[in-house]
Order: sequence, then structure tokens, then C-alpha cells
Amino acid sequence: MASEVKSAHKLRAEERERSARADLSTSVCIPVDPTRARAWFDAIDPAARRAPQRTPVERWLAAPLFVVALVLVAVARSVLVRVLLPLALAVAAVAILARQRGAQRPVPRRDVRGLWLEADHVAFVVGDAAPQPLVYTDTPFGVTLVTNVTRTALVAVLTSGAGTFSIGASVEPSDDPTVTAAIHRLLDGASISADGLGLESIGPDGAPLVLAPDAFASLVDGLSARSPACLHRFVLTDTRGAPLTLDDGALEVGDRRIDLNAPLEWRSITFHEAFGQSYAFYQGTWIRQGAAELVLVSLLPAGSGPLLRDADLGSLERPILRDLRLMQATAEQPPPQEQRVAIERLFMLPLRAALDRAPRASAPETRAQA
Repeated sequence: MASEVKSAHKLRAEERERSARADLSTSVCIPVDPTRARAWFDAIDPAARRAPQRTPVERWLAAPLFVVALVLVAVARSVLVRVLLPLALAVAAVAILARQRGAQRPVPRRDVRGLWLEADHVAFVVGDAAPQPLVYTDTPFGVTLVTNVTRTALVAVLTSGAGTFSIGASVEPSDDPTVTAAIHRLLDGASISADGLGLESIGPDGAPLVLAPDAFASLVDGLSARSPACLHRFVLTDTRGAPLTLDDGALEVGDRRIDLNAPLEWRSITFHEAFGQSYAFYQGTWIRQGAAELVLVSLLPAGSGPLLRDADLGSLERPILRDLRLMQATAEQPPPQEQRVAIERLFMLPLRAALDRAPRASAPETRAQA
């Protein structure tokens, strides 16, 4: 039954896409009602360089150079001044004209590539291929925002029963204060990826999937309008295929449920295990509520160490300080295998942030090793 529903969704999306092909535009985003109508978001090439802006001085510089060259030819007495200097000025004027003419050439229109935000799904479109749905918004889905330490990258990781997809943003200065404020707001809600994990946004066609800052903010706002809790939710599965879902009010791991509105105990831990002549280092989040006790575990990257070792903490922004606090962990003995649940490292900080907002029970006994 579920597959039939998804097929029906896909067929309706393809019909709507074919009917609107003629309306596709290369504009960044088409303004729409955030909850019902469709919106087009044009993907950009992150490696493309912007054309340099021509100043008024540069536009009108060629003509004076020609005039000066003619005057020198007419009045200069020295052969060197009458020949070489006017020649140099003429060459400079020709170079300026050639540069301006090259900048005015129309840029060839590339194939259409981007995202459709529909009332009930987000679809990836490239060329004349049928749209490929990435996430259905009428089913539970999550949007996890990830940035780097320097806050120069921003990625939205979409999670749902259909899988995980990443959409990047071009974080660059904007002349529009509204766009700047929107991006800063999203950066403040993003989790830090200390090792760069999750910051590569690759589309289904294998090419980078990056939006302009205003388009990225509009897309996230549109998804939030369809599901206000999506920015605090992820929908995953563990290594056994069991559901692993963080929602606004609960963490569900298989048949175990942690109520985030009720008192609970949690802490961040690290541990290591020997495998032959080598060691594997793990980070974990231990949680206990009533009779339920589990540890969500992920591998630590090789060579990982203290983040921002020499940084002045007083100069750091509050969201970075928040994540640095959540990264702090205590070295402990390896937890029992039956308590462990594997989770992608990218989602460890969002998990801890949700637990940090939950009410705390009495402090648990620590198993920290000396």
C-alpha cells in the first residue's frame, strides 16, 4: 500500500512538472505561498566566478586614452614620446574595449537544474529528465542544518523514509540585509561539523547541489511552513534497519521511546576498544529514563583532537560555544553491546542539543575511568 501511495505521488508530480515545463525560469526563486503553491529554486555552480563589476571610470577610460595619444603625436617633439608613448596608450585603450566587449557577450544558457518545492514534496530536476522526489512533506521528515567552525558553509540535510539528501548554500556577503539576517538565523541554528562531515552537498546526478543564499533561506522557510518541527527532527534507521527518529517531543529507537518532555539522564562519553594491534575510538551519548537505558554510538574520526585549541573563547559566537559545550565528553569503559545503537556522527550534536533542552533527572553515577 505504501509503495502504491508513493507511486501515485510520483505520477502526480510528473504530470504537474510536464504542465509547467514552459514556465521554468533561470531566476533564483519564484515567490509563492509558503504552504500550498510550488516554487522553483535554481541550482548554482559553486565553482563559477562572478563577472567583475565595471566601474564608470573603467567604462569611459578608453576614449581619453585615444585623445591623449593623438595629442602627443601632434605636439610632442621627442621621437620617443611621439611614437612609443602614444602606441602604449592606444594598446591600453584597445585592451579596455576588448574586455568590455567580452563582458557583454551573452552567457550560454545551461540545462535547467534545481529543485521544485511542491505542496507535498521536494523534487530534483535536471534537463528534460523526469523530476526525482527527494522527500515527501506529507510524511515525517527532518531538516538538519550543518555548518563549519568558521561559518562559511551551510548545508541542509533532509532525512525521511525515502533516504538522506543534502542541499548546500552559497554563504557569501549580500547587499540585501533581509537575506543576510535570514542566513545568520539559519547559521545560529546549525550544528558544527568539526571534521567537515556532511558539508558536501551532492545531487542525485553526482554534481554539487548548491543554492544561492536567498533561495536556500526560502526553501528552508517553505519546508518549515509545511512542518514547523522539521528543524528539530531527523528520521533515520540504525544498522539493523530499525527506526531511529528524533522528534520535537521524543526519541524513538526501535521499540524504545525516550520522552523529551519528561525528566531524563544523559551525558556525553568516549571510549575505545582494541581490535588486534589497533584501537577504535568512539563517541557516545548515554541516556536513561526509567527502565530504558541506551547509548547512541559513532566512530570518532582518526586524528581528532580538541576543537579550536588556541582560540579565544571570548571572541566566539554563542552557537559555537553551545556546540563546544555539547562536544565535551568523559572517558569511560565501553558500554554493554546490548545498549549500543549506531548513529551517524553528523547527527550526534543535534541529538545532544535536543537532550540538553529536556528536563534533567537526578545526576547518574559516573563510570569515568581515571
